Amino acid sequence: METMNQVKQEPLAPTEVSPQPVAGDVEAEALAAARELAAALAETPQFKALDQAGVALRHDSDAQAAIHAFQQRQRDLGWKLQTGLISDAERQHLKMLQMAMLAKPAVRAYMNAQQQFARVCYEASELVSEIIGLPFAASCGPGCSCH
Repeated sequence: METMNQVKQEPLAPTEVSPQPVAGDVEAEALAAARELAAALAETPQFKALDQAGVALRHDSDAQAAIHAFQQRQRDLGWKLQTGLISDAERQHLKMLQMAMLAKPAVRAYMNAQQQFARVCYEASELVSEIIGLPFAASCGPGCSCH
């Protein structure tokens, strides 16, 4: 039986012990990763199509007039819309303005591009959810385009 003195002892290599990340470091890393994700999303064909559709929409005076008319009527009806006290005639007029707005090719192109980009964002949020093990997209608030 060998004793400790008889066993050739190899010097131990220092183990690399990483210091525990400080909360600020973790937050900084998360923000850096978010910036990388944003930059990657900005390079997708879907984002580029959305950006181009937005430029085209802003420069289409007919589309802008239709959007303005619809939004102005929505504002005018304000509380009636929110409370459901809108009359049938008002509802019909608003629907007519909405259909006129949606009939504009620039509006349709923008909405289609927005849907396509939202799909990419949703897929990215699903991947993030899978990686972190939590439903990331579920934490988004109302009006978020993650869903």
